[in-house]
Formats: sequence, structure tokens, C-alpha cells
Amino acid sequence: ISSGCETMAMSAIDSWKLRVESHHEQSLKVIDESRQQGDFWKDLAPMFRADPHRTDDEALNAISELVDPDSTVLDVGGGAGRFAVALSFKCRSVTVVDPSESMLEQLKEATAEARRSNVASVHSDWETAEVNPEDVVLCSHVVYGVADIRPFIEKINAHARRRVVLLSFVDSPQANVAPLWEPVHGERRINLPAMPELVNVLWEMDIYPSIGMLTSTRAQSFESVDAATEELSGRLFLAQDSPARVRLESVVQDYLESTDDGWRIAGARPVRQGVITWTP
Repeated sequence: ISSGCETMAMSAIDSWKLRVESHHEQSLKVIDESRQQGDFWKDLAPMFRADPHRTDDEALNAISELVDPDSTVLDVGGGAGRFAVALSFKCRSVTVVDPSESMLEQLKEATAEARRSNVASVHSDWETAEVNPEDVVLCSHVVYGVADIRPFIEKINAHARRRVVLLSFVDSPQANVAPLWEPVHGERRINLPAMPELVNVLWEMDIYPSIGMLTSTRAQSFESVDAATEELSGRLFLAQDSPARVRLESVVQDYLESTDDGWRIAGARPVRQGVITWTP
């Protein structure tokens, strides 16, 4: 601080860390202790599988253009293999690094069903994973919750021989749910950082990527108010018979609007994402 009228601007990296830590602190105050200790993705992992032969996935199509039959791919936080299994048909090999046993169990099943022998997995978080560099390092929708973003990106950069590929949403992943946090939990939600903040971090690290924007999609809709309540209850970390669940039930309809597709959170923005690439 140089004077009473001037304040030192926080760096993009420090700002990212503060925002992630503040978000996690909010979550830990309300999330059930058993979910904190166990594998968070246990019940959600099957949702992260996808048909490896699909042709209507714009993100997959964009990534596929960046690999060739001789490429090796390292998929950081690749989970159940949503991209990895599909890419295994287009490149020499794919190695998935993921800390969730449940996700890697789904990956094993998906790989077996697709009869692929060129997909390997490493059960580890990225920060401590011991893996070899590969031609392409892919990291899809993972970085939002990483507080220490600089070493995370530096390790990705060091393990890519030819290209780094990150997928990121423009808005925080749960931004559309955030308006319900205050009436349910009593404080305004701090959203995780997303693409704008990520680009600022990369620039601060002297990384200047190319960004290819994908087609926007509509915000999620629910077939009924009850279905919305159940889905939002999970996203807000609510126990079935808790006072917070009762509060959600009492206000949820005020935050929904009826559409041709069903019910949607009022004011929910379209989902926009981009493919961020650079040469290490």
C-alpha cells in the first residue's frame, strides 16, 4: 500500500486461490460429514460415461481434431472416460489420472465394453501423480476447484510434449444454482472461478492460449417442480429431512420459471464453454 488512496491490486493467481478457498469453506460448513470423508463422486460417477462412438459432441469433435493416430494423450481428471475412451479410437494411447476410485471403476467398465486395450489409468490426484510426459495433455472442466492453480498448470505444461488442451465453462459450473444458496443457507454463494479468471491466470504465467468457443446450450431444465427440488437439493448439499431442505421446498418455486422444456431456474444463463489450447 503506497498511500491511503491507493491499494495494491491482488494478482490473478492470488485472487483465484482466495475465491476457491472461500467457496470450499462455504461448502464444508453445510455438506454432510460422511460425504466429506468418502468418495464424493461415488453416486455420480455413472453419469460421466458417454457413448465413445457419438458424433454430436462438439467438444469431443474439437479435441479429436488435435490428435492423430500416433498421438499419446494424458487426460488429467479424466474420470469415467467421457473423452478418454472415445479418443482411444483416434490415437495411440490414453492415460487417465483421477483421484476417484468410483470414476476409475466406471472407466474400467467403459473401456472393457468398448474393447479398448490402449487406455490406462492412474489412481492419484494430479499434484502427486507420477506419470510420463505425453504428446497431448487434456484437462476438461477440472481446474475450477484447484486452489493452488499455478503449480497445477505448471505440471500440465511440463507433461505436454506438443499441446495442452483445457475445457472450461465461461460461467462458474454451479452459477445458475447460486441464487438459491442465500435463502437456503443464509449467505450469498461465492462462485468458483471459470474461464475469464483462468485466462487471466494463464496470462500472468506468460501463457497466451488460443480459445475456440463452442455452441451455447440451454440451461438445464427439470420436468417438474418436484424434480427440480430433488436435483437442487443435491447441489445445495441438503439432507433429506433437514431444516435447510424444508427452506428449499418453501422457496424453490419462486426461483423457477416454466418453459417449453419444463421448469428452469429463472434467469439461468445459457451454458457456454471453450477449448483453450497452447503449445508448451
